[in-house]
Amino acid sequence: MINPAKRKENRNVAAVPQILIVDDEPGLIKLFTNLINRMNCQALQATGGEAALDILSRETPDVLVLDLAMPHVSGFEVLQYVRATPRLDSMKVIILTARPNLVYEVEELGISCWLTKPITPNDFIAAVEEVLAENS
Repeated sequence: MINPAKRKENRNVAAVPQILIVDDEPGLIKLFTNLINRMNCQALQATGGEAALDILSRETPDVLVLDLAMPHVSGFEVLQYVRATPRLDSMKVIILTARPNLVYEVEELGISCWLTKPITPNDFIAAVEEVLAENS
């Protein structure tokens, strides 16, 4: 079995950033995936918090793009999991939300930035590029 930390190290050598998109709106996931693919990055998709936790149990993306208000498992709960998991705790996180009043609750957990929905494709790309540059 491959050690997940070693797999991340090897993946970074290939220099293809991996970005996990978590949103309960399929249309937004499709849009963000297309934008990320155009940036020569690999997009992982989760259609909610439960799916995100499943992916994060196996993968260590470079950036997490996370909606806050989702049914069942919220973005806040996903972020708590990320920050409590040593393999993931330094991951860059971009919050996407239609309810910016919720952002103050997650800022203390550590986020790179937050964006308000609706968001333009150019603003989304600029935010992802800026966060990826922080990893360099």
